[in-house]
Amino acid sequence: MSTHKTRVIYAFPHAGASASVYRPFCKEHEAEGSTLLQPVEMPGRGVLAREPEVTNLDGLAEQLADTIYRDFRQKQQQGIHEWATFGHSFGGVLSVVVTNVLANKYGMYPVFSVVSGSVPPSEQAEDDLHLWSDESLLEKMREDQGTPAIVLNEPVLAKRYVAQIRTDFQIRSQFLQRKAMQVSQPLILIAASDDPHVTEATIQAWQRHTAGETTLLHLNGDHFAVYQHWPVIRQVMEVDESNRLEEENRMDSWSVFQ
Repeated sequence: MSTHKTRVIYAFPHAGASASVYRPFCKEHEAEGSTLLQPVEMPGRGVLAREPEVTNLDGLAEQLADTIYRDFRQKQQQGIHEWATFGHSFGGVLSVVVTNVLANKYGMYPVFSVVSGSVPPSEQAEDDLHLWSDESLLEKMREDQGTPAIVLNEPVLAKRYVAQIRTDFQIRSQFLQRKAMQVSQPLILIAASDDPHVTEATIQAWQRHTAGETTLLHLNGDHFAVYQHWPVIRQVMEVDESNRLEEENRMDSWSVFQ
């Protein structure tokens, strides 16, 4: 790392994805600024491919919380004394659930959580996506455009990604159990102008799930616009919480239309 890091951001992937979705951005954080980006890997994927997948929300949240606890203890020895979370879509809800476990089990509280394009548990409708056929899930992944077409056009890879998103949809169906969940940390909410899945009003409903303040960041683009605006997201993650209001004013309420 070329600069001194004081804060680690634990980044949770969207449904069907793995930690690799954030690897292109890790070097940006390493090269400058005070934050270190630490992608969170799901059991059964990436470097954890040999581990069994976990389809129970409570069990998954507990396992990921334990992993973050151990990792942050190591980060503290490197001079990193703050942590926060980022999660997009499915990963946004999962990240907040995990922070709740960390608070209750270890007394660990993030300085904030960034929640992008994510339906809060209080607004989520029941669905049966995890019961869809492989062909239907593959078609949905094509329509959502969250997975590269080159991956979905390769039968072996497509089968793996369909299995991953089915697992995530099974976990997602259990988010309804957290309708009354409330955390204490501030939430930075990200809404995209042309997101067909999550409206700004839906994003704003995250206010019910925190005793802290909420801030809304507008981006131009579709459901996955956040990945095209990562330099802005990184800037948001760098802000000192004590000076956040001043920074919001400077960034014109964090509205980004490019």
